[in-house]
Amino acid sequence: MNRIAQGVVLVLLGAAALSSTVFTDLYLNYVQPGFRYFLVAAGAVLIALGAAVVAGEVRAYLGGGAGGKDTSPEPGPGCDGDHGHGAPRVAWLLLLPVVAVFVVAPPALGAYTAGSAETAAPPRAEGSESRLDPLAEPGASGPVEMEIQEFINRAWTDEERAMEGRTIRLTGFAVPNTEGEGWYLARLQMACCAADAIVNRVLVTNRPAPAEDSWWRVEGTWQPPQGELQSVRNHRFDIETMDAVENPPDPYE
Repeated sequence: MNRIAQGVVLVLLGAAALSSTVFTDLYLNYVQPGFRYFLVAAGAVLIALGAAVVAGEVRAYLGGGAGGKDTSPEPGPGCDGDHGHGAPRVAWLLLLPVVAVFVVAPPALGAYTAGSAETAAPPRAEGSESRLDPLAEPGASGPVEMEIQEFINRAWTDEERAMEGRTIRLTGFAVPNTEGEGWYLARLQMACCAADAIVNRVLVTNRPAPAEDSWWRVEGTWQPPQGELQSVRNHRFDIETMDAVENPPDPYE
């Protein structure tokens, strides 16, 4: 791989970063929305560096062709030998991320991750229920819409059990329960990127399991446990209505 090829690789990597942030929402499969501007800046820098490398090599080549003497050293082992600026052929593997983004971009994490990963652990801080916002008055505005992480947090920490008997609306994807009855409605929550994602899920036993990874907006009720709230790892949710929805642009909470 000569210097021009290296510059082209930098340009392509920068273009991949820009195409997944400026022109599409693909980056949301991997990182939080707040990282968009950092990715845009990184892509612009890569394109500028790659273009500078290519331009410099082209100028050097044209200058040498006009009568300048080529004083480039002999290439070493494992180099391709173009103008002495060779690099190990393994450097071509740098193109794989570009191919992955442009050709076979990995999808967001889904049912496989949610089914095999540990669920989010109950919060340990005492008094966390005091930080919960009060729910809307019953019947004031229809079902109470929540993210699954909020539902789980209330189910674990609200000793007043304010959700009991209330109609709750949740949106998530279907995950088979391979270790017991029913299936899960799940959503992944990440602090930084997909690598640190944790699973928030509720257990559904009163409806047949839909297709794995299909997205649903459901309305139903929480089934509170008989004992301690935080002794339950998978809180039950009885569905009253469920409607299929399109995959959201940002699949994480």
